[in-house]
Amino acid sequence: MRAYFAWPKDARGVDYAPELKPPMLSSIPKLLGSTAVIVMVCCALPGRADATVFRDRAAFNATSQNLHTIDFESVPKFEGALEIDGLLFNSMGGIGIDTDQSGNKLFRAQTVGEITRLFIQLPPGTTAVGCDQFSTPMIISISTGESVTMNPSDTSTFVGFVSDQPIESLLILLDFPEPTPSALVDNLSFGQRRAGNEPPVPQLLVTNNTGRALGLDSVTTQSEPFHILTSHNFSADGHTRITLFLAGVGLEPGDQPFATVLVEDAQQHVIELPCEATARVKNLSWISQVTFRLPDSLAAGDVNVSVKIRGAVSNKAPLKIE
Repeated sequence: MRAYFAWPKDARGVDYAPELKPPMLSSIPKLLGSTAVIVMVCCALPGRADATVFRDRAAFNATSQNLHTIDFESVPKFEGALEIDGLLFNSMGGIGIDTDQSGNKLFRAQTVGEITRLFIQLPPGTTAVGCDQFSTPMIISISTGESVTMNPSDTSTFVGFVSDQPIESLLILLDFPEPTPSALVDNLSFGQRRAGNEPPVPQLLVTNNTGRALGLDSVTTQSEPFHILTSHNFSADGHTRITLFLAGVGLEPGDQPFATVLVEDAQQHVIELPCEATARVKNLSWISQVTFRLPDSLAAGDVNVSVKIRGAVSNKAPLKIE
């Protein structure tokens, strides 16, 4: 199975990274072992989201949830583009890891031709992102249009953005002064905005060509179509179990009682099915998975599936039953 992301565009319809279109999420094929070709994409990018800008990490953390942080301390040696936890880091002038005077490891995007340009592709469902940036001056912007210029006179090295719309990428860019400094970044955090006491809304991952649900047989890891009964089964009842993949929520095995799958047939009858298992995807901390059992009552054809986590319901997407 191969997985690719579509690159986001700015308000003019121009790719944020037109020269960079490499494969993303290279660890998913190793984890699932499927021969299916699945393309995962983010939500459509709105014109502008009016994200809130934070210069204090504590305030950013208070308005965010389900945060994942990359501090670069355990990053191994690499060549070319760097992928960590499914995020892609790339720079016009090359990238590397530097160690500061205190022994901390920092991510470096090298300046080239008096231009510094670091592009970071974020996971689907990201609505909060922040980092410590140790080079100044430096301009940091997100794909929804907000931008902050960090100056040497700033009292904070942190900048964060929280939006009610998807943030698909983070861009660090500078073409002044001369010589233009390289970008040094640490503690990149990404997750979702916190809306009062409301739980985060799960985002069901789909394929980009047809918008169909990213679902795999939990035993064979094959994609649709699915049959109600199968001989490849770990359960005595012979029923197929399907695993769906979600962004925007962090699920552990203990979250199983709080997760259900909603299946809607052609007559718009909705069946609410309990989940038999919940978990994080190994090495991709921002992707969660739920596994459910196909019931006898489903008729052949397309059904729409969605996932409800603690009362918050995801987007719908079709699956084929034969």
